[in-house]
Amino acid sequence: MRQGLIALVAILTACASASPPPGGPEDKDPPRVLRVTPDTSAVNVHEKYAQFYFDETINDRGTGAQEIDPHFLVSPSDGLPHVEWHRSRIDVSPRHGFKANTAYTITLLPGLADLRNNVMKGGASVVFSTGATIPPYRIKGIIFDWVAERPASQAFIEAVREDSTLFLAQADTLGQFIIGPLTPGSYLVRGYIDANSNRALDRIELFDTVRVNVPQPTAQVELLAAARDTLPVRLLTVSVADSATLKLTFDRPTDPAKPIAATSFRLVKSDSSVIPIVTVLTPLQERQADSVARKLAADSLRRADSVAGKTPTPVAPPTAPAPTVRGAKPPPPPPPKPSRPAPISSVTLKLGTALLPNVDYRLSATGLMSLTSHTAESERRFTTPKPPPVPKDTTAAKPAVKDSTARPPASRPATPPVTPPTRR
Repeated sequence: MRQGLIALVAILTACASASPPPGGPEDKDPPRVLRVTPDTSAVNVHEKYAQFYFDETINDRGTGAQEIDPHFLVSPSDGLPHVEWHRSRIDVSPRHGFKANTAYTITLLPGLADLRNNVMKGGASVVFSTGATIPPYRIKGIIFDWVAERPASQAFIEAVREDSTLFLAQADTLGQFIIGPLTPGSYLVRGYIDANSNRALDRIELFDTVRVNVPQPTAQVELLAAARDTLPVRLLTVSVADSATLKLTFDRPTDPAKPIAATSFRLVKSDSSVIPIVTVLTPLQERQADSVARKLAADSLRRADSVAGKTPTPVAPPTAPAPTVRGAKPPPPPPPKPSRPAPISSVTLKLGTALLPNVDYRLSATGLMSLTSHTAESERRFTTPKPPPVPKDTTAAKPAVKDSTARPPASRPATPPVTPPTRR
């Protein structure tokens, strides 16, 4: 009786468990989409849901904070989509149902997992219409993290039509995106790096907007995501690189289309004397100057070797590409770069007069233009480092060391005292 009760409890426990079944080889493959209904390019669709079928059960509990709802986009959007889990099938629809005579794109984003937490690296999408046609137009583009000069992988994209209809998309790993199908008209396109994945633009997140007319006149829209607010650029830090060089950082990036001149800064010593500023170098200009300096040094060394009759110092040849192995995949192309120079967050000042050690200075900045064309005056005070201590002269003559092994001088015999004569 007791053994039967234990067996019954074990069976019930196994049936109630959501964990993967034991035994057999370990499953390391992520789920695969078997099919999606309705079919892509279908028209006159009357289904209440778009249904995604998988080859295994999808983990609806997620890993950590993961849920299945954020992995689906419905465009055009009327709010967060309605998502229902049916083990190996997921039903998706707009929050308030499909509208008549409207073309929809429903996208499954990467990230869904099975019961063993094998995560899907890719996604899927379906395009269909509840009307008789699907508009042929789309907006294609690429979004960059402008300051970092790299594609903004998985950035969130919105396009708002003049009637306030909202279309959604997500950029791929190279920052590329496609929004549509769309009808002709004017759209305000906004892309942002959704750092907290809440599908909303927060105050500190990087973004960019651009107005696009559909049909799209250019092959690709470029979005340059950066921090944009109504605050002006101010000096953040001032550090002394050497007696004639200062390194500056700003609290927000400046507009690269507005060059920063030496006249934008004024350096004053504690006695009110002005220190001339000769040059302002951006990080790009510094890299270019370093490259030119290295080339000039190498050329000078080769000329000196030639004059001295030595074999000229060889120039390192450019790195040759690795030999192609038959059947191997070619290396991926380098990631794309923004078409415009990156915003400037730091500069280097070259001074006309050397700074004195352990002296107070005041640096002021004017005319630094933010990405939203705001400017204000700011200043920072700093003190140059103290001079290093003077090292002791180790070559000076040292005092003679007393020889502790020398014998003391021989002692003389004591002189006996003289006794005065006695009077009688």
